[in-house]
This record gives sequence, structure tokens and C-alpha cells, in this order.
Amino acid sequence: MSKPRVVISACLNGFAYRYDGSTVRDKEAEALKPKFELITVCPEVSVGLGIPRKTIRLVRIKEKIEVIQNETGLNLTRKLQDFSDIFLSKLEEIDGFILKAKSPSCGVKSAKVFGDVEGKIILGKEDGIFARTVKQKFPYLPIIDERRLKNPELRWEFLAKVFLHYRFRKARKEIGSLIEFHTRAKYLFMSISQMGLKTLGKILAGHKKGAFQQTVNQYQHDFQTILARPIRKSNLVNAFSHIFGYVSPRLGQKERNHFLKLLNEYQAKKIDFVIIIELLRSFSYRFNLPYLLNQYLLFPED
Repeated sequence: MSKPRVVISACLNGFAYRYDGSTVRDKEAEALKPKFELITVCPEVSVGLGIPRKTIRLVRIKEKIEVIQNETGLNLTRKLQDFSDIFLSKLEEIDGFILKAKSPSCGVKSAKVFGDVEGKIILGKEDGIFARTVKQKFPYLPIIDERRLKNPELRWEFLAKVFLHYRFRKARKEIGSLIEFHTRAKYLFMSISQMGLKTLGKILAGHKKGAFQQTVNQYQHDFQTILARPIRKSNLVNAFSHIFGYVSPRLGQKERNHFLKLLNEYQAKKIDFVIIIELLRSFSYRFNLPYLLNQYLLFPED
């Protein structure tokens, strides 16, 4: 069976490619890797930097951020940018990216930007040059680094969106599979954009026989717009409430009160939303509700 295709930094996938000749053993990344077909990348090694290699830094020079190797004085910006452009342009059917935190090439809003080549003045943090190019070329695809994977909500959202994009790729072949995909994605779409959910529904409702390519093109455009947005708490609470309304008549009063208590705790930032998803999943199993058992919000990998 095929799997979602995810690009991963080589050092997170067992390659000893780090600047000091080491690899990275990250528990969260290791747990996700078997779920995906992995494509490894190391921009720094690919442009000819050695293993181990001298430190490179993001340095703001006037209005631009450049990649400088302090000890040699080399400006590697053009090489890394060219590699990123070429590598990403050759990718086909990709669903997400897991990149190395803090790296001047791969860091996701975690690479230090310096005001001097010696690394004494820290101006802030930005995307590494490869990660920045990913966001420019694939603004709708989920991207994360291993530090963010430690946050259960960010990890869940990344995983859900990777599989959502993968499922869409499989569904965009004919109208029946696209309608089924949309039905199963309803609550996940709702958790991101209620207006987007309605727009996608109207596109499918307006489909005319013989015009599938036009329909799927319109759907894909709006689907990618939704996918680029983060899950919003207010929208997620609304989606949870809709699902709860579906199971509530089957519950006793104490269980209903318990669910509402957890929902309030999530809104108050006392618990992660993953806990509520697990509870709603258990209700779906318990009452054997096919409609909910097929929802990607509750079962993103199924």
C-alpha cells in the first residue's frame, strides 16, 4: 500500500550529515517515519560542504539575509538557493516536509539570524534558506521541524494535513471519489475554515457532467487555500460541538457533563485538543457510528 510522500532532513533519517559529523535521534520523528515514504535531503552536503564542516550562519547584510561561512569567508547563498530551487522543482506528488530545527538551511522559524559574521549579535530567528524556499513553492503543504513535533497539537495537525493532502491526491481522479473525500474531510475542513468548507461544497454541488477537470481544478485551488491555514481554536470547538451533537443523545448526563468540562478546559488552554479527539473517537467506536468512524478529523490516517 502506498504512503504519503514526505521530505525529511537527512540527519533526521539516520545519515551522519550534521556539521559535526553526527546524526539526530529524535523520538517524535522516529515515530512518524514508518507512516511515510521518505525522501531525504541535506542542502549543505548537496552543495559540496564537507562532513564535518565549518559553521555557516544566516547573516543580515543590509536588507538581505545571506548564508556565510565565517572561517572561510564564503558566501553560500546562491549555491544553497539554486540547489533548493532545483531540488524542489523536481519533486512530484509530495505531501509534507520534516526538517532539522535551527539549521541555517532547514530550520523552520528557528534558525538564528546574526548581525555579524562572527556570530556575536543575534537579531532574531527565521526560516533557513531551504525551508523558506519550500514555503514559497509549496505554501499549502505542511512543514514542521523536530522541535515543533514535541508539541502534541502541532504534531497532530501536521500528521492530519499530510494525510489529508495524500487522500486528496488519490481522490481527484473522478467525481465519486472526490465527493467521498469531501464528506470524510467535513469536520477537519470545519476546524480550519467554515467558509472554506462551504465554498468547497458549492463547487461540488455545481459540478456538471463532462466538466470534471474544471470542477477538480476549482476544488484543488480552494482546498490548497484551506490547507495553508492553521487550525483555529474557535473553529475546532465548533467542529467538536457538531460531532458531540451527533453522539450526545446516546450518552448519560454525567458523560455529557464530562465532555463539556473537557471542552471548557481546552478553551482555557488547560488541556490539548488531542485529548478531546481521543474521547470522541471512543464514542464513535462504542456506538459504532459509521459516519464518525469515517471522519478524517477523528481518524486522519484511516
